[in-house]
Amino acid sequence: MNKFELYHPILTEHFALDWLTHSKVRDIFELRHDPEIAKASDRDIDATIEDTTTYVNQMMRLVMNNEALIWGITDQNTHEFLGTFCIWDFDQAQKSASVRFEILRNQQHKGIMSEVLRRMSIFSFEELGLEKLFATALKNNTIARTLLEQVGFSAVASQTDNQNITLELNRH
Repeated sequence: MNKFELYHPILTEHFALDWLTHSKVRDIFELRHDPEIAKASDRDIDATIEDTTTYVNQMMRLVMNNEALIWGITDQNTHEFLGTFCIWDFDQAQKSASVRFEILRNQQHKGIMSEVLRRMSIFSFEELGLEKLFATALKNNTIARTLLEQVGFSAVASQTDNQNITLELNRH
């Protein structure tokens, strides 16, 4: 696997994925400060823009240490920030990793993540050499679960609990 810092930008037909440092902190803050998005992702909100700056710095440190990959998603035409996509929790022995994603509320239900998730699954298998991808969603987050299932993820009964459902996608 190459150094993670080399994996940018990644393009889909309509979107560009580039390091968070290429997006405006206030745009990332809008995403991370939204209580509904934070609840759906089962994380705390960023109370201040400084919290978001700290988050971006921490995530980019993980990229530089080959521990995680995270990108800001932008529209290729307008360059508008739309959300984030992350590949993390790498398991070299199992050749697996987990994915997480968030889209601004006003950009949801537009097919953005469907296109991004399909492209990043191919990237994970072909470029990173992974055999499995995992995603965890709150059981009541039917939108995320439906999206993941449409892309080919399926539930893993042994890793599902009362609150969360874990889904996996295997390399074909």
